[in-house]
Amino acid sequence: MFDHDGSLLAYRLLRRDDSSIVVVMIHGLASNSSRWTEFIEHSDLKPRWDFIAVDLRGHGASVVRCRQSHRLWASDLQALLQHEGYQQAIVIGHSLGAQVAIHFAHRYPQMSRGLVLIEPVLPDCLLPTAALLTRLRPLLRLLIATVRIANHLGLRRRNIPVRDLYQLDQHMRTLLRSDPNTDIARYYARPLADLRYVATVSYLQDWHELVSPLPSLNVLHMPLLALLSSGEQLSDEEKLLRSLQSLSNARIKTFDANHWLLTELPCETRIAIETWCRSEWSE
Repeated sequence: MFDHDGSLLAYRLLRRDDSSIVVVMIHGLASNSSRWTEFIEHSDLKPRWDFIAVDLRGHGASVVRCRQSHRLWASDLQALLQHEGYQQAIVIGHSLGAQVAIHFAHRYPQMSRGLVLIEPVLPDCLLPTAALLTRLRPLLRLLIATVRIANHLGLRRRNIPVRDLYQLDQHMRTLLRSDPNTDIARYYARPLADLRYVATVSYLQDWHELVSPLPSLNVLHMPLLALLSSGEQLSDEEKLLRSLQSLSNARIKTFDANHWLLTELPCETRIAIETWCRSEWSE
């Protein structure tokens, strides 16, 4: 655990004595660092590189009911890296975590050695139904303020369990093997299920930040890898591709999946990241 500005941040660190590279992994909405358990377990980068899997404030074991935003999450990551003695990092983020990675690289470019954006959500590229959420941001802010007041008055859950996403992924793959047409969104995009494992105020803030404006991608000059799904649930694939293809420093790979690459195609996703890392930073 690491205390930053009064918030205790949980993270998992695998450090090698002679490593010069650290990979920071950021989970998505209503998620936590167990999202990366399988990636770390099987990665062939592990013997040579350091890994940090973080629970963003408000998630996993970093449960706090304070203000949360891309700016604060990026600041937490910067402070955590300094606390552990790292000057630079390769930052990997999934969905909302990819947005956090973009904000981190925009605010701390000198610390951003490279970015991996897994199924990034760009507000300008949302599908029409999802784009409605951008117009609901004032309502989300009102709900967040209301829930925060209720929390201050003592109306809150005392114990919020940490969801084991590794086990959920294993269960999901069993279902997909028995029926390839299983709707994965029924298991990974259910608000009532998500709210069992995250504070209500954190969940609302996640959605507010997910549909908030992002910094321009054109200011990101570090090496960048984008991994996309052809069956994207939130974004217009063509718009997303055009936005990313405008970046000369970006490599893009699209998989036949439905926004949960780390669940649906864990080996293919991991190998794509490892191959890109080795091509950019040969050892």
